[in-house]
Amino acid sequence: MRNALSVALAALVHDVGKLYSRAHWGEHPEGMPDRTHTAHTARFVLRHAPLWERAGVGTSWLAQTASRHHEGWRDRPLYQPKTPEEWCVALADTYASQEREGEGSGTPSEVALKPIFSRLRLQGKEGEEDLGLSPVHGQGTGLTPGSPYPSRTPNTGKDVYRRLVERLEERLKGLVQAPALSPEGLLLGLAAALQETLSLVPADTQSEPDVSLYDHLRLTAAIAHALWLYHGGNPSVEALRQDGEKFLLAVGDMGGIQGHIYRIAGAETGVGGIAKRLRARSLEVSLAGEAMALGLLFRVGLTPLNRILGAGGKFYLLLPNTPEAQKALAEARGAWEKWALENGASLLPYLAWVPLKGEDFRRFPAALQRAHRALAEAKLRPLSALTPTEAVREALRPCAACGLRPARKDEPGSLCLGCERERELGGLLPRSDRVGFFPDGAPKPFLPFPPLKAALGQGGFGAPPHHTYRARADFAPDGAPFEVKPLLGHLPTVGHALRAKGWNLEEYGKWAREEGLWDEEEGLTKDRPLTFSELAHLSQGVPYLGGLLLDADRMGEAFATGFRREEKDLATPSRIAALSRALEWFFSVEVLELIQNPSRYGGLLGWNDLEAQRKAERYPLLYSVYSGGDDLFLLGPWDALLDFALDLERLYRLYTRHPALTLSGAFLLFPPKTPVPQMAQALQAAEKRAKGEGRGRLFLFGLAVPWEEFPALRAWQEGLRRYLQGERVSKAQAYRWLSLWQRFMAADLDEGERMAYKPLLAYALRRVREKDEETWKGYLKLLDHMDPAWRYLPVWVQWALYLERRA
Repeated sequence: MRNALSVALAALVHDVGKLYSRAHWGEHPEGMPDRTHTAHTARFVLRHAPLWERAGVGTSWLAQTASRHHEGWRDRPLYQPKTPEEWCVALADTYASQEREGEGSGTPSEVALKPIFSRLRLQGKEGEEDLGLSPVHGQGTGLTPGSPYPSRTPNTGKDVYRRLVERLEERLKGLVQAPALSPEGLLLGLAAALQETLSLVPADTQSEPDVSLYDHLRLTAAIAHALWLYHGGNPSVEALRQDGEKFLLAVGDMGGIQGHIYRIAGAETGVGGIAKRLRARSLEVSLAGEAMALGLLFRVGLTPLNRILGAGGKFYLLLPNTPEAQKALAEARGAWEKWALENGASLLPYLAWVPLKGEDFRRFPAALQRAHRALAEAKLRPLSALTPTEAVREALRPCAACGLRPARKDEPGSLCLGCERERELGGLLPRSDRVGFFPDGAPKPFLPFPPLKAALGQGGFGAPPHHTYRARADFAPDGAPFEVKPLLGHLPTVGHALRAKGWNLEEYGKWAREEGLWDEEEGLTKDRPLTFSELAHLSQGVPYLGGLLLDADRMGEAFATGFRREEKDLATPSRIAALSRALEWFFSVEVLELIQNPSRYGGLLGWNDLEAQRKAERYPLLYSVYSGGDDLFLLGPWDALLDFALDLERLYRLYTRHPALTLSGAFLLFPPKTPVPQMAQALQAAEKRAKGEGRGRLFLFGLAVPWEEFPALRAWQEGLRRYLQGERVSKAQAYRWLSLWQRFMAADLDEGERMAYKPLLAYALRRVREKDEETWKGYLKLLDHMDPAWRYLPVWVQWALYLERRA
């Protein structure tokens, strides 16, 4: 009986020969029976025999099982499936290839991967055409931060594929030299190397090249693994080929996320370690969903490759439809509901599943709809798996911070274990670069999820975890099971402040005392997270904390109907997974990289050297409450955060290149001791106003402004600052303009009544003319009521005034 992991491995490498075939297109390498990609796959496996043998996988078996996956190749019987393992891989390949619609032409090595966003039709609009992704680019080779941005002249060709081959061979060399190599470590280490090298090349160059080779290989491996487990590891060919409800599509979700994150009762931001605890609580929410998914997969005998997609905060798992899997799902639901109740039930886990046939991969949107209906029904019955006695808790003093969990001591001000742990985890975050999941033996402090415990680490762990998430885009395998998942976010530290100000620790301490920010309990070290009060006082101008909430518009529509056409629904599992992964990459990797290493994007966004230096000093001061899925919430010095928002929106447009894929959100200023729930509620209300006025807008300074208006408004803001500094315009004059705008534009007046502002503004501007004729001529544009400078006057005027004011 063949091990299911070995079958998944064969499926994962079944088309890797396409990489080598394109690198040697038109050539006939010595010792190969032909030039097909299947022959290259077999050769790839045979050349790396020591790697498979280390993990206990037979090389000859793997070469045959991976390469014999084309049932339809009647003229090439060498590559037709014969054994059950070969048929399992072949069927999985077929189920995962539903987007292949016809024959094309052209040299495969010259065909670029089309961005998945270009296939979406939203609001009657489609993405830009004639775009492609470059596998080798200015940032390096393969998938890196700053790389998945399409262009009209993508870098393709045999030389590009040879560079990718070199990178893959380098990664495999590191894998075979790893101190220890388990079968799971081999599978996931190889998957990471393929993610890096094959995410920017197409799986199919002869029809519609909009699905990456990595996405295809990953989905094929997931299907093959679940299918083999369904048959108990010893099926006949006839049993494999006979379709039926062999799969389960499980979907999980966490309810009450925002309320759970922001419920820090009776505390002011930046006081008592709230900055640390808020980030730790946000991390807890992210890791809870991950732990639920991983725990289920490990229980069933699968790997994280069977988490086939994530969208809208949900995860989707492909499982075998076996009694063992159904029992694992039911037990997981009960365990997680019990965990939720013990932690105050502010975070509610939901889990649902539906059966799936092989033919359902052709109609995958319908399968998703069934899963969503089952999840909606589950949400009508929260905590339904608990017995009445389990739903009753002993009456204890509530925690003084969260107000939900019982305090550890029956004393005023006592905290629960969870809130104490949050502060400790928050202090570790700046020094951590990974998350480990442990069945037991996790290093403290850890998050105790059922059945896995999640702990933070730097460079590794004393005892090896069952699975690791790396917080940076580091794909180098080390023999242990891992994935690249940047969930730790960014927590600005004193070290970031020193760089921004050009100070040493002594100078920073002196400044903190002068500003009334010194906290003896917090101390002063470079890796200490900054409090919200410190972040506010690091603003240029008025010392306010900026809050930014952004959401990707129309993503629900994109997943539900974006691939639908009049004649056919193009929403295959691979396309939906590719869309999910592309979105997740932007909001987790690209956002984080723009905060931590903005100079990477200087060329893409057209910054000069001075701008790049200023952003490199200021953007690391931003605090990520959360960023992932399709939205984000950031805090930080308000001036840096507003600049960041404008850069991020431009980056998103360059990433998607689709007119209907926009961002909507809110940017507000807060006194630094504003309670976190109050900030969140204000930002959510403002974001709702931005979406209500047409989406693709940022709400700030009382107005919802289309993003395309900001370059001109920034120019007006910069001009006003120069005139204020040169005393050609007084602050009183600027406040007079604001007063007139509020009187005539914000009031409930008809169009004729609003025009009464013009003579009053012209009269006010005479003061400007007395000081400088040219300045006065420039501001005469404000008499045009249709000009954006007048329509959005409160934005650029307050922007300039706040930059020039210091409390």
